[in-house]
This record gives sequence, structure tokens and C-alpha cells, in this order.
Amino acid sequence: MNDYRPFLILSPLHKSLRSIDMYLEKKFMPLGFSISEAHLMGYLINNAPSPINRLIKVFGLKNSTLTSILNRLEKKALLERKISPRDRRSFEIQLTKRGENTAYELYHITRKLEDDILKTVSTGEINSLRSLAKKIEKIV
Repeated sequence: MNDYRPFLILSPLHKSLRSIDMYLEKKFMPLGFSISEAHLMGYLINNAPSPINRLIKVFGLKNSTLTSILNRLEKKALLERKISPRDRRSFEIQLTKRGENTAYELYHITRKLEDDILKTVSTGEINSLRSLAKKIEKIV
């Protein structure tokens, strides 16, 4: 007999993450952005200039996937690649002024979602979620 027990942690996490993705997709797509593009721009607000290899590590993307995202955002004049002053063989990514303004607009959409969620949870629940997330990260 096979033991097909329900996934008590993975199923609710997956459902919640999918709901967040669907919500943000619905908000970002009319503005012309994918979730990955919006997250990248949000990261660059506080972490630019950023070397491409750091972006690959932070976002867990393949080099080709990140390159496609960067190309799309560069075509919209939202970011620029500059030769790294520390290593002339590599590039650093930074937002343009227009990119900064757009990144803040996208940030506020995500911020509103988090604030709405925070209104419904306790500090203890937040701490439990953070603790669970750390435990999962150690295992995977």
C-alpha cells in the first residue's frame, strides 16, 4: 500500500507563493513588466551598481535568462550596463533616472501587498514564518 500523505508545508507554501505571483503579475503586466523584471529593478534600488554575477546568484537565474531581462529593461532605457571599474572584463548594472522612478512605482505596488498582509497577521505569526523559512533554506 502506498502512503500518499498530504504535503502539510509544501502545499500551502506553494499555493501562497502562486497567489502572490498571480496578484503581482496582474498589477505589473498592464505596466509592461514581468515579475522578474520588477523584482530586479526593486533590488537595484538599494544594490546598484551591481555586478551581473551577483544578480545571477541573488535571483538564481541562468545567465541567458538574466541577459534577456537586462536587454528588455535596457531597451526601455530603465537600466544601463557599465564596465566595472574593479574588473574591466565584467559589467555592472545600474538604474537610469527613469529606471529609478519606475522601480519606485513598482516597489509601491509590492509594498501595498505586504502592508495589506501585515494588517492580518501578528508579530508571532511573522516570526514563525521567518523561522520556518530559515529551516527550509537550511534543508534545501
